[in-house]
Order: sequence, then C-alpha cells, then structure tokens
Amino acid sequence: MATYYPPSNNDVPPFREQIGTVVIGAAAGLAAVGFHAVMNLAEVARARLAILATSYGITAQIGVVVTCGILAATAVLLVRFFAPEAEGSGIAAVMQAHRTVGARRALRILWVKFLAGFCALSSGMPLGREGPSVQIGAMSAIVLRQFGLGLVYYRRRAVELGAAAGLAAAFNAPLSGVVFSFELLKQPFHAHNCFETILACAIADWVCRLFHGPVFELPISLDGFREWQELPTFALVGLCTGVVCLVFQNFLLFVAKRFHKFHDFSNKIILVTGLWGCLLGVILLIKPEVLGIGHQIFEDAIHNSLPLLPAILILASRIPLSAISYATGAPGGLIVPALLFGVLSGHIFSTSYASLVGGVDADFHAVCLVAGMAASIGALFRTPLTATIMAVEITGAYDCLLEISIAYLTAHSLLGLARQPDLYTALGRIHERHAGKQSTRLSAARPPSTY
Repeated sequence: MATYYPPSNNDVPPFREQIGTVVIGAAAGLAAVGFHAVMNLAEVARARLAILATSYGITAQIGVVVTCGILAATAVLLVRFFAPEAEGSGIAAVMQAHRTVGARRALRILWVKFLAGFCALSSGMPLGREGPSVQIGAMSAIVLRQFGLGLVYYRRRAVELGAAAGLAAAFNAPLSGVVFSFELLKQPFHAHNCFETILACAIADWVCRLFHGPVFELPISLDGFREWQELPTFALVGLCTGVVCLVFQNFLLFVAKRFHKFHDFSNKIILVTGLWGCLLGVILLIKPEVLGIGHQIFEDAIHNSLPLLPAILILASRIPLSAISYATGAPGGLIVPALLFGVLSGHIFSTSYASLVGGVDADFHAVCLVAGMAASIGALFRTPLTATIMAVEITGAYDCLLEISIAYLTAHSLLGLARQPDLYTALGRIHERHAGKQSTRLSAARPPSTY
C-alpha cells in the first residue's frame, strides 16, 4: 500500500489531491442542489395543504392540522431513532465528524437529513436549508473518501472541504464558504488550506450555477455610496438587530433547556413535537406566509411593501416559532432565520426612521436590510468575515461594506456586553451539561466493584 506524505503548509497541493478536492466540491455541490430541490418540494407540499384546507371545509382543515402534526413528529422520530447527528443544522456534529463518523454512518445521516428535513419543512417549521447543507456536504465528503479513490489525505480535510463547499453551494456564495470554514470550523489558516478550500467552494458554486444559474439569493440593487453623515445611523440598525438577536438567543436557550429535560424520553419528545406540528397546522390555516423559509416575507421587505405593524408582528411571531422548532431537534438551520431577523429588523428601522424624518430613498432602505443581515449573522454566530461577505454575496450589495461593518460591530458589541457566547457554543454547553448528568447517573447506577 502506498504511503502518502502531506505537503508542507505553504505548498500548492499535489495534483492528485487537487483532483480529490474537485471531486469533493462537485459532490457537495450536487448534494446541496438536491437538498435545495427537496426543500422546494416541501414548500410546494405545504402550500398545497393550505389550498386544500381553504377549499374543502372543516374536515379538510382538521386533516391538514393532523397532517402537519404527523409530519413534524416523523421528522423528529427519524432523527432520534436513526441518526441523532442529523439534529438541527448539524454544524456542531460536523466539527466532530472526522473522529466519530464513518462512511456507513454518513450515508445514514444523509438520507435522514433529506427525508426528515422534508417532513419538518412540510409541517411548517420556520427553519433554513443552508445549515443542513453544510452537514450534507461534509457527509458526502466522508463517503467519497472512504468508498472513492482516496484522493484526500485525511478525513478531517475531507470534512472541512465538504462542509465549506456545501455552504458555498447553498447560498451560491463561494467566498462565504471559504471564510466560514476558517472562522467556524476552525481549520488552520495557511496557503495550502486556502488553495484547497477555494477550489472546493468554486467547484461547488459552479455546480450550483449549472442548475440555478448565476443569480443572487436575495438580489438587492444599490446606486452608489451613502453620505458620511448617514453612517452613524447604521449603528442604530446594528443596535436594533442586536436586541432582536439577544431576545432570540435567550429564548432559544430557554426552550432548548426545557426540551433537554426529556432528552432520554424519545416518545415524549416525539409526542410534544407532534402537538407542536398541529399548532403549526393551525397557523397554516390562518397566516401561512409566516411559516417555512419565509420567501414572501423576504420579498415584501426588499420591495418595501410590508407595513410597519405587520412587520413587527411577523418578527415577534417568527422568534418563538423558529426557536421552538429548532429545539425539538428537527433538521433545519438557523442561518436563514437569522437572515430574516436581520432583514425584518432593518426594514422596521428604515420604516420607522422614514416616518420620523419624512421619508428615505430606496437605497437607504436597501442598505438597512443588508446591514441587518450582516449584524444578525455576525452577532449570533460571532463570525465577522462570514457575516459581512455572506451579506454582500447573496445580495450583490458590494457598495455598502462600510455600513455593514458598522452595523455588525454594534450588534456584536451588544451581545458581548450582555456576556452572551455565540449561539452554537451556548447550545453545545447545554448538550455537554446533559451528557455530564447522564454519565453521573450511569456511574451511580453501576454496581460497586467486588475487587
């Protein structure tokens, strides 16, 4: 068997490893595109449920509510009994995957992520698809490395490359995938890793564009730069967004702690999730646009066609809806909910500011939205580069990097002053605390040694 020696940190990877990186990028891109298609199918299925409920009277409405409950319960059942690693966004599991997940386990996580993700989004859970795309890309890379040609030296590198490529393909944002892998996945920063990560993300984005075309995820048009006198205003955008993020993070952690009390009782968790799905079904009958990913909310905010009071009510409802849905353990990400919180915060600020000063131009409103996105992502996940680059890559608003930076710094500072860790760290501590208590109970129940 051949022995492979890794190149030094600042060398360009050998051709064999470059081919492996290309294969991983292509596979992660295809997997992310497939997951995107499944999530779109879930959105269509939920829309048809809403149409069915409004067309056939009370019996159909009861059936839709029960169906949403069954879908939500099924999503959590699949996760808890087949692949617990597929819980939530899966980003925390990706950080440990190179040590804990083999190829067969990765295949199981993949099919659970696809099927359970479809059930969760069909039931109306307001979660995102981009976080799961990170785990899907990482699991695809593990499978390729084990069952493929062995073109990548280490499983950890395969996981990092697959995860970065998954995010790049999910958002059609290659640079966001690159900086995400260094900021959140903590891979060492040097030329060798940079070369491979950029290559994997570029290939994944190319695959995404083959299917979806060269389009922005949330296109926002700007015309030039803002005046310097307006720059302090965007600190207020960051402050408003930071307050929203602070409320969301504390509420999510509160709910997650309550759910973890029943972590060892799968049947209770599944039952509670089923009841939560029924409540989502009731909301589907009343206000279907507040559920799911929230495409219509994004569009209304971008076109400035969402009145102030409905925007406030939607934001107030999405915070608990997203938090409770994520706490159930159903597959779904937090990146898109965070983006929506930022967009709504920026929209609410812009609309309120316009009523105070007698109106603002369209560019000011657009910059508030982009600044809110960056502030929300950066404040919740403590990823300054990922937040700023993602905000401009998915919108095309490259002219407002300074305004984005001001808003992000304000929101980050607010959560820092509130002594809040980043959201994934806080959720990880809850998991660790539960695991420690479980280990203590097992040790206490173990019979004493007779030796």
